[in-house]
Amino acid sequence: MVEEALKICVGMSYEIIAASNPKEVEFKFSVKSINDAPLGRLVDMYSKVSKNTALIDELKSKNLARWRNYFAHNAFMHEFMNRTSSSPFEAHPIEDITRVIQSVCELLSKLSEEIRNLQVVHKKVCGVQGQD
Repeated sequence: MVEEALKICVGMSYEIIAASNPKEVEFKFSVKSINDAPLGRLVDMYSKVSKNTALIDELKSKNLARWRNYFAHNAFMHEFMNRTSSSPFEAHPIEDITRVIQSVCELLSKLSEEIRNLQVVHKKVCGVQGQD
């Protein structure tokens, strides 16, 4: 979900930038490049269009990619295999998983606020209303 929120922030920011440019200057971007970007790249792209340095620093410091890959690709097998003593990996304590979930929820809340702010600017600049 963090990735999708970042894609929305980056995409809307790019649309705002493109619509704000004078006619003599063109700003081109690829929706596909945003959609296909991995989490680390999305954080980097977001950092180039946002003034919210506190959120950018938080996104960079959370080791999100490692936990995202864990949850997205092998959390079940990792935990299941660990319970059956067939896992070559060390188990993650439930406290770690809970902390990560809470941290991600906080990030999503902050990114949601960013999206709301961008929707206001997008409507002013582009004349198109985003989804409220």
